[in-house]
Amino acid sequence: MYIRQGSRVVRRQVGQGSATLRVHRLGAHPIVRHFLDRMNVGDILRGCLGGARQGQVDHALALAVLLHNYVASPGPLYRVAEWAAPLDAAAFGLSEPQKAAVNDDRIARALDALASERGRNVFFRLALRLIKDFRLETRRIHFDTTTVTFAGRYETSRVEPRITFGFNKDHRPDLKQLVFGLNVTADGAVPLLHHVWSGNRTDDSVHRRNTDDLRQLLGRDDFIYVADGKLCTADNLQAIADYGGTFVTVLPRTRREDARFRDALRARPARWRTVLKTPNRRRKDEPPDIYSTCAGPAATDDGYRLIWIRSSQKAQLDAQARLDHVRQAELDVRELALNRRGLKTARAIRQAVRAVLKRYRCEPFLQFSVHRYTETTTKYLRRGRPRPTDPVRAIKHPRWRVKLQRATQALRRESHTDGVFPLVTNLRRPGKREVLLIYKYQPYLEKRFAHIKTELEIAPVYLKKPRRVAGLLHAYFIALALVALIERQVRRAMQQRKITALPLLPEGRETETPTAPRILEAFTDVCWYEFERNDETVAFPITLTPLQSQLLELLDVPRTAYR
Repeated sequence: MYIRQGSRVVRRQVGQGSATLRVHRLGAHPIVRHFLDRMNVGDILRGCLGGARQGQVDHALALAVLLHNYVASPGPLYRVAEWAAPLDAAAFGLSEPQKAAVNDDRIARALDALASERGRNVFFRLALRLIKDFRLETRRIHFDTTTVTFAGRYETSRVEPRITFGFNKDHRPDLKQLVFGLNVTADGAVPLLHHVWSGNRTDDSVHRRNTDDLRQLLGRDDFIYVADGKLCTADNLQAIADYGGTFVTVLPRTRREDARFRDALRARPARWRTVLKTPNRRRKDEPPDIYSTCAGPAATDDGYRLIWIRSSQKAQLDAQARLDHVRQAELDVRELALNRRGLKTARAIRQAVRAVLKRYRCEPFLQFSVHRYTETTTKYLRRGRPRPTDPVRAIKHPRWRVKLQRATQALRRESHTDGVFPLVTNLRRPGKREVLLIYKYQPYLEKRFAHIKTELEIAPVYLKKPRRVAGLLHAYFIALALVALIERQVRRAMQQRKITALPLLPEGRETETPTAPRILEAFTDVCWYEFERNDETVAFPITLTPLQSQLLELLDVPRTAYR
């Protein structure tokens, strides 16, 4: 919670009579309101969803309060009115009666309207506004999907998008989900367009619809479309090439071109040439990540350009993952219940060992043999306590053991493929380094997904109607675009003013890449006080710290927003 809740009015009895102290809490809400106004969210929502037919609050004002809640105090959609009660109504741009009219039911009806047919034009108009006002660069668009997981049956979800089971990227196959697709720009990873699909929608089936919507929005076909390996199907790539578009993606491991080249690497190592070095930002004391390329097959079977890249960090991760799999496979084989249950024959034991090796994908790296030996036990022929002179009989039992051995030659040959990933593109002019840099921006999109699931806390939600859940995701998209614009504004201003870092982390530690939550957190305690005693009223103005004043300058928010 970035806003600390508390009582707005404190009354005390003093010697001169009763005194009242009113606390007007603002927090970071004036900044959020400034960016919402700059994005023209209110007018766009009002123009598409309509004004207030009854009461003082329309859909635009209700959604604006919800966006303030998402950005400044993320949490489940529940008791928004109680959350807003200690805050000053002016921080939202509302009057006190308007703020009092905002409740959970009013916000829920606004979400229904956002998910209706009337809300379709909201995001098209919003994207045009962002491109124009913030001068977003649209020559390159990055796309990916994630899943939003929900706990509940949602048996009434029968209309698209349906909340249902599918491939869950949160590793919760037991829960139902929706698929959330996001397009971001290459200058600040600002969300530009999004989609909400049914939970069982596969990633390879969404690209054609997405590229058509992007072409309509941008009014151009020459933008570079960047996505992960699910884009690399014959139909998807051909559809982009047919309208004259360009793309950059990664070749899946299931393609024959990848298998052939890896077989060639196992037979004979390639000569790699360094094209890029990037420092390790997480562990600055470790070596940089070195990207290399080699003269492998230059085209796919479909005729598209193929670029082979090797990453030194990925090579280390691949080698460690393979070693972990081998060790775990060896451990599981040793723990097999040999000579018991169903493992009493050589055939059954071989099947069990092969199943373990297949589970860890270690068939080429571990060689095994099953050996039979005899275990002899002694049985006394007389009852009672045995004595040395008692007659005995030796009983022989057939037993089995498994001998494992690592295939060092196969492991060494497989290490030649570590860190290798092929890029596919129909760009002809850019060099290999430029194409690699284009694709390397994709993790910034992954950060947006991490942001929406951690800082904005998109789940859990207390909603039962599927349509209302879709409206919730639409509202989260607007909030995600807002925080991305705040980050972009501050970082660009830091570059222009040659500011290397800001003390926004806990304990006053500096960060070179400030994020929106940490920026807004710096304004947590901003408020102004009003003191009343008898007929006397004294207002104490807002006093901002040097850091807060600096952030307002970087955000290009006027000082009058806090007055």
